Amino acid sequence: MGHNLSMRAVTIREAKAHLNELVEAANRGEQIVLLRGSKHVAAIVPISDADLELHARLTDAQAERLWRDLAAERRDGSMLVFDAPEDATAYLSRDPGVRGKSRARPKPNRRAGRHSR
Repeated sequence: MGHNLSMRAVTIREAKAHLNELVEAANRGEQIVLLRGSKHVAAIVPISDADLELHARLTDAQAERLWRDLAAERRDGSMLVFDAPEDATAYLSRDPGVRGKSRARPKPNRRAGRHSR
């Protein structure tokens, strides 16, 4: 982003009262640390589109389901292949009972028995 980062600490009450100002400060490159009492609890930091692309994350429940599904797919040879991490996240975010009813289906892995790590 090319900004020199500075930091300021504000209470959550102050942040609520001045949220627009703090977001603008973050947009200019400033980091805002939120305090609950004297404890640091969160931050408002500048981000770019590239930052959002790098952080597709799974919840713990989604990750547990992913590992469970992978183990089952390895056993029966029906691995699923997705074109992008977001596609996999969207698939895992759906209710397991609804996954099979969707029109948009992941592509089955045609190389059954050949699994990469």
